[in-house]
Amino acid sequence: MLTARRYRLSDLKAWNRQVRMSRNATFLFDRDYMDYHADRFEDHSLLFFVDEQLLAVMPASVHGAEVRSHGGLTYGGIISDHRMGAELMLGCFFVMCRHYAAEGFTGLLYKPVPHIYHARPAEEDLYALFRCGAKLVARGPSAAIDMASTDIPGKKRNGAKRGIGLGLVVRKVDDPAVLMGEIDRNLRARYGVPAVHTTAEMRRLAAAFPKQIETMQLEDGEGHLLGGAIVYLSAVVAHVQYMVVNDQGRPRRGMDVLVTNLVERYKGGCRYLDFGISSQENGIFLNTTLMAQKEGFAASVACYDGYQLNFQEALLCLGQSSELGLASGQSCRNVSVLSRLSG
Repeated sequence: MLTARRYRLSDLKAWNRQVRMSRNATFLFDRDYMDYHADRFEDHSLLFFVDEQLLAVMPASVHGAEVRSHGGLTYGGIISDHRMGAELMLGCFFVMCRHYAAEGFTGLLYKPVPHIYHARPAEEDLYALFRCGAKLVARGPSAAIDMASTDIPGKKRNGAKRGIGLGLVVRKVDDPAVLMGEIDRNLRARYGVPAVHTTAEMRRLAAAFPKQIETMQLEDGEGHLLGGAIVYLSAVVAHVQYMVVNDQGRPRRGMDVLVTNLVERYKGGCRYLDFGISSQENGIFLNTTLMAQKEGFAASVACYDGYQLNFQEALLCLGQSSELGLASGQSCRNVSVLSRLSG
C-alpha cells in the first residue's frame, strides 16, 4: 500500500540516502543544508512509502493554512529515483493531498525541480499536477548556458583576453567571507536588499559542503578583490548562487573574465551553467537589463515554475482516477510498478 507521513528527525539518514539516489535531487535537499534555517520555517516534509519501503520524499513547510514546497528553497517537489513512474506519481499526489487535508491545510504551492537539474527525465509530477487541476501561478525565467553545445561568443572571449592581459585572475578560495561582504554591499546599493545568506551562514554551508559549494574570487594582479562568484554544484548544473563584479572590475572586462573562467572550469563535469532567475513578482516583471547581460554569454531561458493546488479539488479529480489502486490499498493492477520497487 502507498502511504505518506510527515518527516521526523529519526528519518534523517533515510531521507539523505533517498536524496543521493534520486534522479532530480541536488544537495539543497540534504538535511544538513535544509536545516541550517530550520528556525525560520515550520517543516512539514513528507516521506512516501510502498508498504515499508521508502519511495520518495518531498521538502515542504507550513505557511498559515497553506503548505509550500519548502519556503527556504528555490525549488523542490517530489524527489524520486528510477522506481518512480506516472502511475505511482498519481498515487503519491493522492496520498499527499489526503494527508495534508486531514491535517487541516487547504492547498499547496508546488515548485518542481527545473528540468535542467534532472540527471534523467523526471517530470511525472508535472503530469500529476495537470491531473489534479493545479494552476501555474509563477514562472521565473532563469538563464543557463548549455556548456555541452554552446561556445562563449567571440566578443566575450575577446573581452576576457583583454581582462587577463590587464592582470585579472580568478582563483578558488576556501573562505567565502570576503566575497560575501562584496556581494552584500552590491545588493544593498543596487536593489536595497541584503544577500539571502548571511556571511556566517555561507561559511557554515561552504564548510559542510566543500565539494558542492565553491567560492571563486576575481582579483587584479595585486590581489585586490574585484568580484567573484559562489557556485553550487550538482550532478548536471553549476548554479551561480551569487555573482558580482565591482566598479573597479567592470571597466577591465571583469565579468567576461569571470564567466569565461566558470565555463572552462565546470564544462567538464556539468552540462549547464545556470545564472538564476531574472524577474520579480513570480515572473510578472522581467529584468530586461540583467537578462540581456546573461544572454550575451549565449545563455537561454530555463523556467523555475510554481503551481497552486487545492487539496479538496485535487482529491475530487484523482478520486475519479482508475490508476489509484496502490494508493487506496488495493493490489496494483500495473505489475511494472511493483517490479520497479523490487528491481
